[in-house]
Amino acid sequence: MRSGEGFKKLREERGVSQRKLTEGICARSTLATFENEGSHLSVELCSKLLDRLNIRIDTYFSSISEDFDQKREEFSELKKNIVTEDTDAIEKHKQNYLTRYASTRDFYWFHLYFLSEEFLCQSETRFTYERFRETHKKDINLLEKYLNKIENWSHFEFAVLGNSLWYFDLDFILLVKDRLKKNYMTSVKHKKELYGSFLLNMGFYCLEYGHFELIEQLKKELFELSNYTNIHWKVSSSYQLSLAEELSNSPSSSKEVTLSHIKIYEQMGEEDHYQNMIHYRKRLLEKHKKGESS
Repeated sequence: MRSGEGFKKLREERGVSQRKLTEGICARSTLATFENEGSHLSVELCSKLLDRLNIRIDTYFSSISEDFDQKREEFSELKKNIVTEDTDAIEKHKQNYLTRYASTRDFYWFHLYFLSEEFLCQSETRFTYERFRETHKKDINLLEKYLNKIENWSHFEFAVLGNSLWYFDLDFILLVKDRLKKNYMTSVKHKKELYGSFLLNMGFYCLEYGHFELIEQLKKELFELSNYTNIHWKVSSSYQLSLAEELSNSPSSSKEVTLSHIKIYEQMGEEDHYQNMIHYRKRLLEKHKKGESS
């Protein structure tokens, strides 16, 4: 796909006209010629237009790579098979992903392989994060090596981290956090969103593995990053801290306080999410406190 064609496709997907996009930046004809005839567009001008579309430049270059459409199609197929729990199809595609990774060394295919393998293992009745981590050490080590070697992370690296967070050691996660904080604790919106989502996931990781002492600091950072567009960070991190206090037997903790933080979901009609959070709390109480009354 030509660069102009790729740009046009992303623009139209977002429903933005050439005139609206170029207003105050350049002549509409400049963009039209680029999209339709493949003329040159300077990096500076391209960056300004992409910023207005809220598209990172690495996403744009990914979209014009030869195998982008195929990757998107394969990922959509995997998501559909996971939703429908079609384990036969996932097993078939899993081997294909691994073969593609072996021949291309493109880590995207290994990521799809790992997601497939994880889902198939989760379909088993005795699945636990700890058991999966123990039986897939080689795969997890490969994930760590990949993330360690990438200096400037895109959405893809954050997706890899988020999807495999449960299988990494705490030392590795803390190292990643220090690296990311330097570059992503900024005023740039999309960087803050990526880093904040990571912090929220890290809070759930700490609850899962009993690192309760780290959650208060995670909450402080999330409150600092939050605004009206991601107010759920405040809700969830407050819930995490109250639950951590329950699990660590803090005198001030209580079931009522913990659940009060997520009551808003029930009030807003998000009953399924509210119930999921209730069941999540119960599972962790059973895990860490060996079945005490919840």
